[in-house]
Amino acid sequence: MPARYTTYIPAGVPVFERAGRPVRVSGAVMLTPDVLSAWDYLSVPEPLWRTLLRLGAWIEPVLVAELARLIRGYAVRMGRASPPGDVAAHLVWQESARDTALARFVAARLAEAGTPPFCVWSNTPLRLDTLDIDHGLPWSAWPCGDLWNLFPALRRVNQHEKRDRLPSAAALARAREPVLTWWRAAWDADAALADRFWAEARAALPIAADTSYEAAFTGL
Repeated sequence: MPARYTTYIPAGVPVFERAGRPVRVSGAVMLTPDVLSAWDYLSVPEPLWRTLLRLGAWIEPVLVAELARLIRGYAVRMGRASPPGDVAAHLVWQESARDTALARFVAARLAEAGTPPFCVWSNTPLRLDTLDIDHGLPWSAWPCGDLWNLFPALRRVNQHEKRDRLPSAAALARAREPVLTWWRAAWDADAALADRFWAEARAALPIAADTSYEAAFTGL
């Protein structure tokens, strides 16, 4: 509704561009990119987006408070109890957990099988006592623990050279083959991990429906 009726004054031109049409569903729904895109697309003008980013510290509490008020109103009309603060407690933002245990476990499994991973930044073979798991796009820039963003790295390189820096285009280009080798070795052997890798990659990277590792690296 807001996307349809929010317009510029006095022309009445819609602020948001929309495409697609609502889809009615029943039962459980897996929120994949294909399912989400079937409902609708929404384009936000860049100046408005940047304004929302700058003023987000003030806008977000207002939106959360308004949503809580709306939900309490629904509860009253449905005859359901809504204790003070209960709705707001369910709307608290959950911070991402910085967890590299799964990638470390997979790297250790490869090493024990005689195919140790290589540091993606120095192309050095890794031992378990020299292994770190690096967030390719650093946690300080984007708290993202997706499998595509977890890379094996030499501890010295990760902690003293790359640290919390963004890799340059040149550094990523040099890391291309080690990254592709790691992705294939780490995630292809387990169907569940492969499914998770591609679900996360398609949600975060501009790769559309392509499921080649080369496309994922280009998206990165």
